[in-house]
Amino acid sequence: MTREEISLLINELLIETKGKLDGSRKNIISDCPWCGKRQKYGIRVAPDEGKRKQFMSHCFSCGRSTYTLDELLDLWERPDLRVNEQLTTSIPDLNDNLRDNDDELDDSLVEVEMPEGFKLTNKNRYMKKRGYTKRDYEYFPVGTTRGMNFRYNDYVIFPIVDSGKYVGFVSRHTWSKGEIDEYNQRQALVGGYQIQRYRNSYGEGYNDFSRLLYNFDNVIEDETDTVILVEGCFDCIALTRQLNLYDNHRIACVATFGKKISEVQAFKLQHKGVRTILIAYDSDAADGINRAADFLSPYFDVYILKLMSDKAKDWDEVRDWWEIFDSFSEGILTPFEFKNRL
Repeated sequence: MTREEISLLINELLIETKGKLDGSRKNIISDCPWCGKRQKYGIRVAPDEGKRKQFMSHCFSCGRSTYTLDELLDLWERPDLRVNEQLTTSIPDLNDNLRDNDDELDDSLVEVEMPEGFKLTNKNRYMKKRGYTKRDYEYFPVGTTRGMNFRYNDYVIFPIVDSGKYVGFVSRHTWSKGEIDEYNQRQALVGGYQIQRYRNSYGEGYNDFSRLLYNFDNVIEDETDTVILVEGCFDCIALTRQLNLYDNHRIACVATFGKKISEVQAFKLQHKGVRTILIAYDSDAADGINRAADFLSPYFDVYILKLMSDKAKDWDEVRDWWEIFDSFSEGILTPFEFKNRL
């Protein structure tokens, strides 16, 4: 059975038995269906462990037991909960779908060189101003070229890591957008050098960004069930910090580098076992959100996270934790709800 089927079965058993999970959350405890003794009957719902098998049950009063799921479901008169392979539905495999067009999805990546002079740092004035913490440096490495590369002077550089290898990078100038625009306007009058706000790993010899996902290595295969999709690195870092997702293997935040997700990016997430996608693109990205939701819905359980803030336009700008709380308590919508609430 899939994790989703097991979870649904456990929920149905909790309702049917009028039971509750014990402190370890490994067993359902309820009244015995044979002798009626209160809270003496247990169903193991944790995975197999030696002789202790999932969905075995036992009464510690009358001593009667069941040893298989079929026996358990017959005992509670719920044979309808048996998994029927012919009726069981699963999320389609994106790569199989593409093979209908005789196209094999190529998700291969090349390892890339970082800019000359690049070195990771654990202390940076600009990153401190952006709220970077010691833990952020551990989970989201950042570096500079230390004045040894003119093209990247005054930039902070974020490596994009996949399977432990550098496959790209995003670099952000440390000046504000206003300062950069003002400088470029003056330079334009004299034909001088223009500053780019972002200078990323585009071009020949680099991987296309449609193949990359920021923070992808923190999506743990067959453990991470839910992924929050955001646009950029700073949004990903901010939400991870605000929700304290650093060591959470069930939920991860991932950036798609814009208001879109490609077939390769979706394929990579699906083949790590991700089941649920929460699209958290910027609040002004309604068209991009709708397109992403329409594309992902056949392959994942898709929801949309609406930023509930009158001040912030993206997650990196949120400074009030209660705005995060309001967003997750009131702003999670189905794609249909999102389209009809615009």
